Amino acid sequence: MKNLFVQAVKFFGISGIGWLLDFGIYTVLGFFFHNLFLNNIISSWVGVTFTFIFSNRSVFKSNSRIPVQAKYFLYLVYQVMLIFVISKALQFVDAQILRIFDAEIIVKSSFLIAKILVTPVTMFLNFVVMKILLEKM
Repeated sequence: MKNLFVQAVKFFGISGIGWLLDFGIYTVLGFFFHNLFLNNIISSWVGVTFTFIFSNRSVFKSNSRIPVQAKYFLYLVYQVMLIFVISKALQFVDAQILRIFDAEIIVKSSFLIAKILVTPVTMFLNFVVMKILLEKM
């Protein structure tokens, strides 16, 4: 159990850096384009790749003969599905924020608030999938 906790802490640290890259790119894109779906796809790809590379090197220990390139491909397939679902969720959350709130600061930053709200779900799912993919396959 201690090993799982240490792995989770390391993964969330690396994933946090990946998320900062993702969030930074998402934020910049959000000020120029209000297509949250496309903005999230572009920014997520950077964070996903960073997290996979560094988690594979320093968090998870592979015990299989499946090449890391094949695991990366499987992870990308998973991420395509997750990013699609999360991007749709971002659009929905953003629309709800805009519907409920009328304060200018909230309206202007609703795309950022939406991203922050969906992030914990993606981090947890990514940890579980990466652990299975890199250690169990």
